Amino acid sequence: MKIKQVSFKDLDEISLLEKSVFNQNAFSEVLIKKLIRRNLFFLKLEKNKIKKEIIGFVIVVKERLDRANIINFLINPKYHKKGYGSYLLYDTVQKIKELNDIKKIVLNVQVENSSAIKLYRKFGFKIVQRIDQYYQSKEDAYLMELEII
Repeated sequence: MKIKQVSFKDLDEISLLEKSVFNQNAFSEVLIKKLIRRNLFFLKLEKNKIKKEIIGFVIVVKERLDRANIINFLINPKYHKKGYGSYLLYDTVQKIKELNDIKKIVLNVQVENSSAIKLYRKFGFKIVQRIDQYYQSKEDAYLMELEII
């Protein structure tokens, strides 16, 4: 298993995974392409096989001088509950901490996504706000944040 920076050759696989998991809330291929160019981190978790498979990915942008936003975090559902999400989130948080100028990490998560909320809480994220009809699908989201010490 390896965590690597996403490149344009990953675009099709990332877009398919994004659409299959997030449906109408998925980022467009155009937006994903822009995010490959402009991000703090756009990392993929690959399974080491003959044909490498992307298990999941994370997109982090710097939205303020001292704040990073995890705008997308996805693990392929067939790999849920196997520790891959923890592995990718741990690595991402460590990389953000190494930047030294980031004091807070924020993210949004669907209110109904209890397994993701549980994962984020495990890493110290706290719910700070509920945002009504945040997603295209009109579902509500929690804004969660992690203070970097």
